[in-house]
Amino acid sequence: MPFGWVRSPIPSWLPRSWNAPGRRRSGSNQPPEASDLTEAPSRGRLHVLMREPLLHFLLIGALLFAGIQVARELHRPTIRIDSQELEQLAGYWEMQTQRPPTRAELASIIRERIDEELLAREAVRLGLDKDDMIVRRRLAQKMAFASEDADGSAEPTERQLQALYDRTRRTYATPARLALRHVFFSADRLGVNPETAASEALANLKAGRSVPGDASLLPLTYADVSVTDLSRDYGEAFAAAARAAPVGQWVGPVTSAYGAHLIRIERRMAEEVPPLSAVKAEVRTAWQVERRGAASRKYLDSLRRKYQVVVAGAPE
Repeated sequence: MPFGWVRSPIPSWLPRSWNAPGRRRSGSNQPPEASDLTEAPSRGRLHVLMREPLLHFLLIGALLFAGIQVARELHRPTIRIDSQELEQLAGYWEMQTQRPPTRAELASIIRERIDEELLAREAVRLGLDKDDMIVRRRLAQKMAFASEDADGSAEPTERQLQALYDRTRRTYATPARLALRHVFFSADRLGVNPETAASEALANLKAGRSVPGDASLLPLTYADVSVTDLSRDYGEAFAAAARAAPVGQWVGPVTSAYGAHLIRIERRMAEEVPPLSAVKAEVRTAWQVERRGAASRKYLDSLRRKYQVVVAGAPE
């Protein structure tokens, strides 16, 4: 037999394409190329590796991990501080310091605002706001403000203003005023009862004689004072005596926390109720407050119909 290649069976690890056109055929006298001998085992190992379950598990795990990371990034909460809020933060700083913030100070303000928002969101996420009475009251207050009349620019009609003024006109009245003098007898007098001293002095005053009385830190003469002011400074008994005393006569003695007094009313000024035109701004403000209150009560009534309220141990 002439010298040549001997036909032999194709090894099991070689791919079927080994007999494809361009490859060595049975009975060929050409020797196999070196690349053919190395490529076939590599493909066989790759085929076996691709069928390995552990590789499939690792690939699926890697895909899931990558997907989770992408999902987290897509759903990552955003803290956004817009230009309007930046202007507000800078404005608060300027109100407190009477100057605009520097670039470094503004950066610090922004950082503190972000820190505050981060902590607040984490606190809400952890449920720290659930059982805090201060937080609950603040939330209730904000909800109450939100439930009030949203149309803050609404203006009352003249008829509405007149109706409210007629119903509350005494609110805007200037109370009755007095001009008076009084002689004071201190409770600190040694060995002398102030009421006895005042009674003895009253006869001299009625006779037109002067009575010195005691020094006082409070005024002894008032040109224009209200009964309310007198009640605040001297007590209700003094105010009642001044209210009832006739003009131009000395009366007393009247007691107070400081001692005894003799009172003379020089002039009375009656209560004055200003016309609507003089207090229209105040009436308009009162109308808006009343309207917001009515809206708030209406909203609370609607909430009471939505909730069942149970109070354990409440008094009957």
